[in-house]
Amino acid sequence: MDKPLRHEEVKAAEEPGSSRTLPVAQDWVTAYKSSIKSISELSRFVSLNDSEKAQLQKVAAGYQMRITAHYFSLIKNPYDPYDPIKMQCVPSVEEIEAGNGESIDPLGEEKTSPEEFLVHRYPDRVLLVVTAKCFMYCRHCTRKRLWREKSPEPTLRDIDKALSYVMNNRQIREVIVSGGDPLTLPTEKLDYILAAMAKIPHIEVVRIGTRAPVVMPQRIDDVLCKTLGKYNKLWVNIQFNHPAEVTDEAAAACRKLQREGIPLSNQSVLLKGINDDPEVMKELCRKLQSIRVRPYYLFQCDPVVGASHFRTSVKRGIEIIAAMRGHTSGMCVPTFVVDGIDGRGKVMVGPETFLSASDNGVLLRDYRGEAFFYDSPEKENFSLNNTVAEKKVHSVGIVFNLKKGSHAEDEEEYDEIETIESIKKEIEKYNFQVKLFEQGGDLMDNLIKNRPDFVLNIAEGVGSSRSREAQVPAVLESLGIPYSGSDPVALGITLDKYLTGRLLKSADVPVPLTFMVETVKEMHLLENIFQKNSKFIVKPRWEGSSKGVFLNSVVSNFADLEQRAAYIISRYNQPAVVEEFIEKDEITAAVYGNETPRVLGMMKIVPKEESDQPFLYSLEIKRDWQAKVKYEGQSSISAAMQKAIEKYALTAYRVLELKDIARIDFRVGKDDIPRIIDINPLPGLSPRYSDLPILCRLNGKSYPELVKTILREAFKRYGFKWQ
Repeated sequence: MDKPLRHEEVKAAEEPGSSRTLPVAQDWVTAYKSSIKSISELSRFVSLNDSEKAQLQKVAAGYQMRITAHYFSLIKNPYDPYDPIKMQCVPSVEEIEAGNGESIDPLGEEKTSPEEFLVHRYPDRVLLVVTAKCFMYCRHCTRKRLWREKSPEPTLRDIDKALSYVMNNRQIREVIVSGGDPLTLPTEKLDYILAAMAKIPHIEVVRIGTRAPVVMPQRIDDVLCKTLGKYNKLWVNIQFNHPAEVTDEAAAACRKLQREGIPLSNQSVLLKGINDDPEVMKELCRKLQSIRVRPYYLFQCDPVVGASHFRTSVKRGIEIIAAMRGHTSGMCVPTFVVDGIDGRGKVMVGPETFLSASDNGVLLRDYRGEAFFYDSPEKENFSLNNTVAEKKVHSVGIVFNLKKGSHAEDEEEYDEIETIESIKKEIEKYNFQVKLFEQGGDLMDNLIKNRPDFVLNIAEGVGSSRSREAQVPAVLESLGIPYSGSDPVALGITLDKYLTGRLLKSADVPVPLTFMVETVKEMHLLENIFQKNSKFIVKPRWEGSSKGVFLNSVVSNFADLEQRAAYIISRYNQPAVVEEFIEKDEITAAVYGNETPRVLGMMKIVPKEESDQPFLYSLEIKRDWQAKVKYEGQSSISAAMQKAIEKYALTAYRVLELKDIARIDFRVGKDDIPRIIDINPLPGLSPRYSDLPILCRLNGKSYPELVKTILREAFKRYGFKWQ
């Protein structure tokens, strides 16, 4: 078929010569009832074998389907799996797979609902969900959670309760009426809702979001138009996604609304294989301009569960807008928008909001000025029903550096044999064969001769370079052996305190004021940094486990600073970092995960004895931790502080692209702002004295659960089957 099927009938696509048709009714109620609502009905018009039917019935069981005759008639070729109309309306087996960072409620609407059916994300506007029903269930929909059979339809009492909230909040000036599709409601009920909003004096704008002109133009009848025309604060937003949707019928429906003085705008969704092409988008927007519908937004497809096959990278959306500018009227160029996850709101992607990008996603700034990470579509998906073939792991190696019984500072980050034995014992519980590898000159040969299927990496590296923590992961990557934890680049960056601070600062994560001196001759440059009562801490630029941080590391005058920095430069053969000393609480947080990182827990570290001197979690204190400090669980931290630490810890974890697990250390300033002072993506795992296991115990997670969490997160990242 070279041309779209006509609107009078849709020919069946089962067998050549079939006479079955799908009539397009003129009455919208009849047309709505006669839509395609099941896979068995769909199979009359789209050729499906028994296997395809069975698979699609599984999809439709979770996410219902409905396709109007009008919209189905726009499919050029029902046999073509990549037809842009068919892709939007016909279910796909890809919907049962969860991609990178996907959620059933990606925008956090349920978290920002002060009343049922009301979403309040922005100070001056709310979204009112008046129905879960649609004329057609678009397969990329961000509100798939409402499609479930048992999703309740709001009653007029529910609507009145939601509008009572609006009435009592004079800051709200705009209401977006949404769903589902509000125009599926009877005109009388819609009139009731609009009339109720018209009585609220501080409501200046009412918007209705609908796809009716696109998928059910019959709904835009005279009665509806006259009803909507009574309300002079009303705007209508439509969703045209492809030029083929701008039909004569759709144009006529739009003209009817426009005759009532209702402004029309369009909000397209960027969809892979449908409109992710500058020429297609340009044609769509020109057609919209020709029927006086303003191309308003081009939305990045939301990370809703089962929509990863529709999602492009954010970079692609930027490229499309850039290709359109100058090649068509400015009125034809929509604004590219990312709807921030977890209730962050819309972000117009441009130089002011686009901070950085990687293969994993982009760092954006929301309307509050806060930075957040937005995942790119997953390259390798994991099935919700575990039908994806998964690789099996039989042997797990542990690569480590072993303390030799010396108390030398050079071995401070190395592990005791009891730690290795504890980890080995936990891994063996899952029937893995455990192989031990101590890092040394023969590590690569040993790995080749006794190759494990997977490695739990806890090696800190040898020597004193800032890339030492990257040594073992680099060897494992060169041999193609999968491993736990972050990659060499992330490990190299996080060991370097100065570089880490600069990257976090660029992402608006609070860090202490920091300076760096490479030679003693440069010290005079810092002579004037001291102000009244100011204190600084001097530490090596790239070390961990408080190496180089002693009780005398905090200085309050230039002479002590000069002496301490000279010691660091000489003793550790690396630059000295001079950092503003943050005097209040020391708090550490653990973050784990990959696609959707989460905070595992937090703890506060406090001295056992009171002192006039500010507390410093120094090397001396850590070596005598049982006598010197006590650890307090998350409940000892205020709710507001927990929220701030969670926000900054997750942002740092994403910005630095850490993997599986990391410990992030904070100091709280007098202004009650937590600042990150250190990030450890190779946290110690001694069940007796390491901070991470202690933190887990305080927050109700045992040592066996901690080891299992690290392994499972790494296994999932590689697509390995867990026991």
